[in-house]
Amino acid sequence: MLSARLKITAYERRHRSALLDLAWYSQWAHKHLDWHTTSQWLGDGLGSVMLAWHGDQLIGYIGISLPVKGWSWIRLLGIRDGRMPGFVVRELVEAAEARCAPLGIKNLLILMITNWLPAYLSELGFQIDEDVITMSHIGSALPPKPTVAARIRAAEAQDVTNMALIDHLAFEPPWQLTEYDMRQALRIAASATVALLDDELIAYQLSTRQDEVGHIARLAVHPAYRRGRIASAVMRQVAADFLSRNLTNLSVNTQKSNLPAQRLYEGFGFFRNGNDIELWRKQLN
Repeated sequence: MLSARLKITAYERRHRSALLDLAWYSQWAHKHLDWHTTSQWLGDGLGSVMLAWHGDQLIGYIGISLPVKGWSWIRLLGIRDGRMPGFVVRELVEAAEARCAPLGIKNLLILMITNWLPAYLSELGFQIDEDVITMSHIGSALPPKPTVAARIRAAEAQDVTNMALIDHLAFEPPWQLTEYDMRQALRIAASATVALLDDELIAYQLSTRQDEVGHIARLAVHPAYRRGRIASAVMRQVAADFLSRNLTNLSVNTQKSNLPAQRLYEGFGFFRNGNDIELWRKQLN
C-alpha cells in the first residue's frame, strides 16, 4: 500500500527542481506567496517545507511561513496527480504541525483559494475563521482631494524599516508583514507611496498591477493619525495615479470584519464584487 512506503522529509536545495516540476504540472496545487515566486520563496528560506515521497518519487509537498507572533500560513501545498489526495494531505499537514511547536506556532492558517482542499482540511481540524472580501472600482470618478498637513511622496528603500513598524502598529497578526516581505513588496510594486508629517512617516501604501487592473494591496496608517483623513489622502493619490495611466478598473481586499476599511473604500466608489475568499484556521495545542 501507499501508506507503507510513504516517507516525509525536510526540503533540501537538491529537491528544488523536483518540487518546482510538481508544482507546475499538478492540478492539485495551492500557492499563496503574495510578493514572491515559488523559486524565490524556496531559495530565500522563508519557511519550513516538508516533502512526501513514494519510493524515489516526490508525490507531495507543504510549505509553511516563518511565524509572526505565533501565527503561520500554509503557503504551498501540492499533490501529484493520480495519488490519494486525502491521505497525502493528512500526512503532510501532520508533519508540518510537528514542526510548529519548536517554532512557537500556535495558529496555522490558509486562504482557501483552491476548491479541492476544504473537504480534506476540515477533517484535520481546520475551520473557517472569517472571509476576505474583494472590492472593485470601475470608472474615473473620485471624491474631492482632502486637505491634510501630511506630505505624500514615493516610497524609497530607506523607508522600509519605518513602513514595517507602521504595518505592525496598524495590523494584528496574522496580517503583519515582516521587514523582508516589505522590502520585496516595494521592489515589485507598481505604485508605492508614504505619507510624512514633520518628516515622520505615518502611513504607506503598496499597489500592484495585473494587466489592466490596478490592485491596492496594502494601506496602513499609524493608529495615532487615523482620524486625520490621512488614509483618504493616500488612497486618493494612488487611485488618481492609476487613473492617470488609464487604469479605470481597480481592486482592493480587506477582511469582512474590517468595517472602517470598507467604509473608506466605499467612499471612493468601491463595491463588493462577490469574490470572497475564506480564511481557514487551526489552533494548535
